Amino acid sequence: MAAEIGGSDGVSTQPPDWDVWKSDRVNAFSWAALFLWGAIVVLASSTTWHESYDWWDGWGVFFIGAGVIVTVEAFIRLTLPEYRWKVGWTLMWGIVFLSFGLSVFYGPAWLALVLLALAVATVAGALRNTG
Repeated sequence: MAAEIGGSDGVSTQPPDWDVWKSDRVNAFSWAALFLWGAIVVLASSTTWHESYDWWDGWGVFFIGAGVIVTVEAFIRLTLPEYRWKVGWTLMWGIVFLSFGLSVFYGPAWLALVLLALAVATVAGALRNTG
């Protein structure tokens, strides 16, 4: 029997059971988009197509695209109350992936600052919820 998600306001902080995970179409489409993006980047990197772009770095481009896909997933989850139960973590992973990709082009200081900010935000959230 599937657990119902959402309280009186349609938002639940309780983790869903396995039936809900299996029926998470937003997550399935996000994974499909990530695999498709990865295939496109690999094909572009393994052909001569990318040689006309001086800025091309396969891993950087992949992680920027992955970050965008996962961040879009988080915003889709915000608009659909039945899928709203993992928005925070999804958004955080989107930011991490985006930061990995941007650090390839702008240096590791970018990544360090973003990871530090996420660590502080995570600890602040944990301290706030221990109440």
